Amino acid sequence: MVLDWLAKGKGAGLPELLARKQFGKAVELAQAQLKARPQDGRLRLQLADTLIAAGRGREAVTPLREMADELAREGFAAKAIAILKRIQKIDPGRLDTERRLASLIAEHARREAASSRPAMPAAAPSMPEFDMEEIDETTDPLAGFEPVVERDMEIDLEAEAAAAAAGKPALFPDFSNDELVAVMGGLQLIQYKAGDLVVAQGEPGDSLFLVTTGTVKAWIRNREGRNVLVRQLGDGDFFGEISVLSGSPRTATVVAATPCEMLELDRTTLDEITAKHPRVREVLQRFYEQRIATTPESASATGEGPA
Repeated sequence: MVLDWLAKGKGAGLPELLARKQFGKAVELAQAQLKARPQDGRLRLQLADTLIAAGRGREAVTPLREMADELAREGFAAKAIAILKRIQKIDPGRLDTERRLASLIAEHARREAASSRPAMPAAAPSMPEFDMEEIDETTDPLAGFEPVVERDMEIDLEAEAAAAAAGKPALFPDFSNDELVAVMGGLQLIQYKAGDLVVAQGEPGDSLFLVTTGTVKAWIRNREGRNVLVRQLGDGDFFGEISVLSGSPRTATVVAATPCEMLELDRTTLDEITAKHPRVREVLQRFYEQRIATTPESASATGEGPA
């Protein structure tokens, strides 16, 4: 449950309170923690999930909408859509939130375009995780993963802004409002625990994924038959678009390195969307090409992007 990792550390008492069905005390504790740190996005989500667990989901809608709007205004479209999916579980069937988020995302894109300066040549990315680490070919790929340490899940807008400034291609601002509403409607919010297998190299691929929280690692089997760690993906990164666009098998094995939330779009839903909005497929293809252009390590290792 999302609440479990949100409640680690300062909120360690919440799981116990909820397990005992002491919902009133759990809500009071979550409210007290948020009152002490009102700008802490992690605690805001914690309160919303506590209200939902307590059967008071309607009370969580307003703070969740405010949080989604804030994230969209700041340019964190994927995180905003993840919050939207929480809202829709409580209050399904409302398009006003989707359309408002689409407008806010588009507004942020216009501001960025108006204020952008001529782009400087991008420096070669420094990615220490690309150590081409190998695991023995006779073992199951999951057995070779090093232990992971759960990181702080607090939503840090300044850190997110720094990451965005590093040149990561942005997908959602390339859609029109109607296209974005259609795509948001087709996305499903899913969760993984650290160590969970997301996709396996060689298996049929029928969906793409967008990481909204957490980190995943991509592994490939090289020409020598050894499993090689080629890439680490985090907030805002896509993977799986090759398979969903072409129908080809997965080109990498992807495993959750930390607890993760992702947005998933399957091929059937994508086909329904592109039947009405053909440019969506063109945007996805362009995004893939941009991402490959900025990650030469992955392209040279596999000939295409992860999964």
